[in-house]
Amino acid sequence: MLIYDLVDPQELIGFARALEFDQFQLNQFLPDNNIQDIEYRFRRGNLTDQDAASYRSWDTEAAIAARQGAQRVSGELAPISRKIRLGEEERLRLNALQSGNDDPIVDAIYNDAANMTRAVRARAELARGQALSTGKVTIDENGFVGEVDFGVPAGHFVTAGTLFSDPAADVVTMMQAWMETYDTSTDGLVPGVGLTSRKVLNNLLRNTSFRNLAATIAGAPQLITLQTVQSVLAAFGLPPLAPYDTRVRVEGTTTRVTPEDSIIFLPPSGENLGETLWGVTAESLEMAGEGYIQTQEASGLIVAVEKTTDPVGTWTLASGISLPVIGNPDGLMVATVL
Repeated sequence: MLIYDLVDPQELIGFARALEFDQFQLNQFLPDNNIQDIEYRFRRGNLTDQDAASYRSWDTEAAIAARQGAQRVSGELAPISRKIRLGEEERLRLNALQSGNDDPIVDAIYNDAANMTRAVRARAELARGQALSTGKVTIDENGFVGEVDFGVPAGHFVTAGTLFSDPAADVVTMMQAWMETYDTSTDGLVPGVGLTSRKVLNNLLRNTSFRNLAATIAGAPQLITLQTVQSVLAAFGLPPLAPYDTRVRVEGTTTRVTPEDSIIFLPPSGENLGETLWGVTAESLEMAGEGYIQTQEASGLIVAVEKTTDPVGTWTLASGISLPVIGNPDGLMVATVL
């Protein structure tokens, strides 16, 4: 049973939605989008540009453009939730009765709301990482089984001919070949960034070809730095590499969001890759039905307070139904390099 006497539902939801977790960065590539639904629907197309317009004679009709080929994809969003029982509630309630002040209980609920929100955001980040590193999302947990394959071209999953752990690996030549494939698929785009691990970047610091190329560009450097690596990449028209090593706990085990051995190439700024959809939960529908939140606030992550009577307990619940979707799969390329 949801309860509303301890905290204002709108304030609690607003608090949770305003929280920012700096380690969860993948929403800049698959941004959040709240929708008034429990299903996902998106058009799977590509980043291919329209044909150039043509000149015409005066007083004649404009040439008619054809829409880019696209496929409508739909399915169910997946529910994510986590809750926690208010610890030492009996002592908190006794103190509240004696003092006539519910602040300790309210503070505890807000602390739990922050922790549960982070747990839901962490699972969403894991889903984004899986989508970006495999081109699909596969879920098989707590009775929910489902998979969405976004149709990333097979040729966009590549493996280095010589792994970057070999100091003699010709990294620039391999990356140039991958960018040619990307260019062909996207009609001339170059990725805006390559997400990778610090382990990959540290291997590049020891790479002989980078040292030689840096010497050609700026004279023989005594030390190869990350800035040197980026300068060499830029000199050859290759995208910069950005470190991303976020980890979350899954059933007590620290788990990477993206693989340590890969580079994930993503579209340049302004080119849409996809989004992370957030639908309407049952709890938010109940709150909206009782007038505690506005209908337009029902979609997205919500936090609610529940009451149980046997045993007596107050629970803080963070909940959402969500799924990342990649609508332009040609804009994604994953290279295994270690």
